[in-house]
Amino acid sequence: MIYLTQQKLVLGAVFEHAKRPLTPVEICEEARKKLPSLGIATVYRAIKQFVDEGQVRAVDVPGAAPHYESTARHHHHFFLCQQCKRLFDLIGCVRGVKSLAPNGFRVKQHEIVLYGECASCVTEGE
Repeated sequence: MIYLTQQKLVLGAVFEHAKRPLTPVEICEEARKKLPSLGIATVYRAIKQFVDEGQVRAVDVPGAAPHYESTARHHHHFFLCQQCKRLFDLIGCVRGVKSLAPNGFRVKQHEIVLYGECASCVTEGE
């Protein structure tokens, strides 16, 4: 039996409204705006349960901490800021990716990650 606690409802809303993949710490910080007493251990347990239920997926990007996002989001790619380590969504998809595979190969999925500095970090560095 699945119990919907106040913590899970708030955490579910964080995933639903997130504009980019979030780390567990970012998820906890956002959820604490509604539930100040929320602990990071509760966040990790909820993430595991959301992943097991297929509501949330892990976003694994080389050079970045684990991030998580709702599985309801459409196919997209990522930009990792190498300064602040935040992960951002890229809009759209590169065309012709399947044509990059050698003859006789079949592409089933792809992930593209751009690395650099986000607008906030570029502004801070000026």
